[in-house]
Amino acid sequence: MERFVTLIVAGGLCLLAGLWLAELVALGSPPWLAGAALALCGTGAILAGIRRELAVSPFA
Repeated sequence: MERFVTLIVAGGLCLLAGLWLAELVALGSPPWLAGAALALCGTGAILAGIRRELAVSPFA
C-alpha cells in the first residue's frame, strides 16, 4: 500500500479513537489528555499523508 494512504488511514483511526476517548471521560483527566494527544497525532498523520502525496504529484 502506498505510504501516503497508510498515513491517512492510520491518522484517521488515531483521530477517531482520540476524539472518542476525550468525549467519554472527564475533561482534564489523564485519559482525556491522552485522548487529546492521540487526536493531535492523528491530525498530524493525516496532514503528513496529504503533504507527502502533494510533494510527489507530477502536477505540483
